[in-house]
Amino acid sequence: GGSSFVPPDQNMRRVAEYCPMKFDYMFGSAPGSGVSGSNKDSDAVQPAIIYVGSFDTYGISEQIKSPESSMSLDDFINFWIFIYESIHVHLYQQSMSLGKMVFLDVVCDLSGLSLQQFAPYFVTKVMKPWLRMTQSNYPETTRRIYILKPPSIINFAWNLVTPLLSQGTVAKIRFEKKFKGSADDFCGTRK
Repeated sequence: GGSSFVPPDQNMRRVAEYCPMKFDYMFGSAPGSGVSGSNKDSDAVQPAIIYVGSFDTYGISEQIKSPESSMSLDDFINFWIFIYESIHVHLYQQSMSLGKMVFLDVVCDLSGLSLQQFAPYFVTKVMKPWLRMTQSNYPETTRRIYILKPPSIINFAWNLVTPLLSQGTVAKIRFEKKFKGSADDFCGTRK
């Protein structure tokens, strides 16, 4: 909910149904939203919430591999390109408006993350090309990546995902194991 980035293609819009995220803070429609960092010398930051633990990786995989489905891997990758490009345009506009760089903090809520989300098909046929594209084309999109509510399988997930990330991206990741509130609450504390 809350995304003002609406993909132009129906199949790309269908991808969004499997990958919940929230950009309300970027567009001022959430309590306490807007650009943080009012000090002229500090970075300005806008948060986005990605509910990784709620990603329906099985559904995505089934759609992509089914000959009856109109959703392809290209639709999945193009959806993310659209999201990243839209974020870049928004951050550029905010930077020009404020006269200083505005960066993105990504808040990844891992509530509900399970081993089933890392099925071999999803990891090899979807996640690897997706992260390869992201790392190749958008390595500096985020300032920080905050991980909320890491489940007991986090070591498995970390060992699977980390080799696909650049060292620069890994250095941006912060595990917030002690934070017990919602992703919205976390975004409100980052001001």
